Amino acid sequence: MKPHLKIGLIGQPNVGKSTLFNILTKGNVIVTNWPGTTVERNEARITYKDRELLIVDLPGIYGLSYLTLEEKISRRFIVEENPDLIIILVDSLILERSLYLAIEIRELTGKAIIAITKVDEAHSKGIHINYELLEKHLSTPVIPVSAIKNMGIDTLLEAALNYAGKEAPILKIDYGELEPFIGSIESIIVQQLHGELKYQPRWLALKYLEGDIEVEEFLRKNLGSHYLELEEVRNEAKRRIGLDIAAFTSMKRMSYIREHVVKNTVIKADIRKRGSRVDLLFYNPYIAPIVSLGLILALFLLVFIINTGYPLTSLLESLGYTDLASRIEEYTFSSLMEKLFEFIENVISHFMGKSALESFIVNGVLGGVASVVIFIPLIAIIMATLGALEDSGLFPRLAIGTHALFQKIGLSGHSLLPITLSMGCNVPGIMSTRASPNYFERLKLILLTPFIPCQARLVVLLAIATAIGGFAGSMLVPLIYLISFSVFILLSYIIYEFFEKKRDIEVEILLEIPPLHKPYLRVIWWFTWNQLKHFLRKAGVVIFLVSVFSWGLQHLTLQGAYTDNVSESIVAEFSKYITPLLKPIGVTSEKSWIIAYAIIVGFLAKELVVSAVVTATGALSPQEAFRLIGLTTPSAIALALFVALYIPCAPTIATIYSETRNIRYVLVSIALMLITAYLLAIFAYSVAVLLV
Repeated sequence: MKPHLKIGLIGQPNVGKSTLFNILTKGNVIVTNWPGTTVERNEARITYKDRELLIVDLPGIYGLSYLTLEEKISRRFIVEENPDLIIILVDSLILERSLYLAIEIRELTGKAIIAITKVDEAHSKGIHINYELLEKHLSTPVIPVSAIKNMGIDTLLEAALNYAGKEAPILKIDYGELEPFIGSIESIIVQQLHGELKYQPRWLALKYLEGDIEVEEFLRKNLGSHYLELEEVRNEAKRRIGLDIAAFTSMKRMSYIREHVVKNTVIKADIRKRGSRVDLLFYNPYIAPIVSLGLILALFLLVFIINTGYPLTSLLESLGYTDLASRIEEYTFSSLMEKLFEFIENVISHFMGKSALESFIVNGVLGGVASVVIFIPLIAIIMATLGALEDSGLFPRLAIGTHALFQKIGLSGHSLLPITLSMGCNVPGIMSTRASPNYFERLKLILLTPFIPCQARLVVLLAIATAIGGFAGSMLVPLIYLISFSVFILLSYIIYEFFEKKRDIEVEILLEIPPLHKPYLRVIWWFTWNQLKHFLRKAGVVIFLVSVFSWGLQHLTLQGAYTDNVSESIVAEFSKYITPLLKPIGVTSEKSWIIAYAIIVGFLAKELVVSAVVTATGALSPQEAFRLIGLTTPSAIALALFVALYIPCAPTIATIYSETRNIRYVLVSIALMLITAYLLAIFAYSVAVLLV
């Protein structure tokens, strides 16, 4: 085992430090006295991910002025015991006041991260904090935690491992007219002491100007005659400032907290006593499930209509309003994005002409960018909708409303968020299972939420449905969604009946119910932007790289030569070996290898199924591409069902592993989805042959 990491836990009194310390250490505390004092020192050794952490509970203090014994102990620990990391606790309920200590410590050391405590209680009081923006202003990681609810503890420990021993830049606050004097003293200290310091030079200069007793003694002892130069600078600073310098710097710190931190990162909602009548709907065991599921369904239908036109366009077409349906579809977000990239591709092709380089830029690079960007509007709309529900206090009520229904299949109301998010993207859906307090429920959700069709699969289903046309095409998407959710419910029920009931495992719901209030646009934006960034960093990078790699596989032969004929490419040759497996679902034409290839690529990212089929057939649209392959209506239905269920995408698999840290669960998820998808696709084809 590697050497232990020494971590100090510090904060103002009543910020929740003792509670967090007990949660982290589980009560295995060693009590001694701080050297030379009668003040107790509490420390504990814990093991996290094969690393031993020595957690030291520092006294509760309000600042680092060195006036009280507790302040002296804390400052000596930070400077002389050379900890690998300081975790500064800040109370979310009194953020402005409790940030002062964090500011002082960040001016002293770069080896510090911040934990915002009592976040569950803050949310219930309508206090919303933009942790990412707070992190930017404080130049150090900021982790929201609730020791009482055991929220964010693993994230905090993970951050402690990642940042322990790393020296980040110290926080520099602009002290205005005092800055020239700070610079002068800092320059003298650096020149005379040659960098052999246990303190930061700027911090020493600042504390000397404030009249810190320990710093004065340290500098007098080490600077000799040059100490007189410091006295001259300080006297001039006092004359210019006209105030007590310690009071002046304190005002500047508080000003920084108010203007640059709290003002830009916190919203306090105007919460009033309302919603009691609304609450009756969500607490009624009979009405609540209908209202909750109905509201979620209505919101997602609205989201899909805005982005793709579906299902409104299908309804209008069935009623004979084909022109209106086409007009709506033409101006959806998805259609507008496609037109934008089509225009860019035409411009590039016009100036470059037909060549291998042009094909690589247009189909490989730009195609990769397009396959990522085209989903941004849908994800943004979904996340903004969920953000509004969460911020308003409505989402916890929806979870309560569905709890009794979910309990019948061994889940709780906590599962509503993962299921709902998974309709947008399985990655945030799986990550949100952390909110479930029950380990078995969380593990089950991680394995089963990939069965929920995400927006990428919706695009593939719409392309196949349009290619089929007619009544079968109009019913395909709702049918696939119905089957997918049925599979999710059935598997959850089977696991509950055969595994969890025998162990007497029951799931309960534990939620903080905040008062209902009007959602704030800034809070919704924070939520949406964080999710979008996650998609772009995680899924987006993978999708782009896969698109470029996919282009190479489609345009290189086994001999390494370039080809415009995809049927001669590496991927075509390999795909032909697995086409026999597609015969039971009715995919039997000469171009079956294209479907096999699309399925392989779809493992990396589901939306690539459509682009793979289009590029391989040379079609002008996904609908035309599926028709060119020669799919019959039964085989198209079976293929749509298989693609919707057959395997999680690469980012989802990576997320399953990161959340479970167990490769066996990843393999179980892959095997479960492959077997389920293949058997259901064969069954669907057999039934469709008889009915269609």
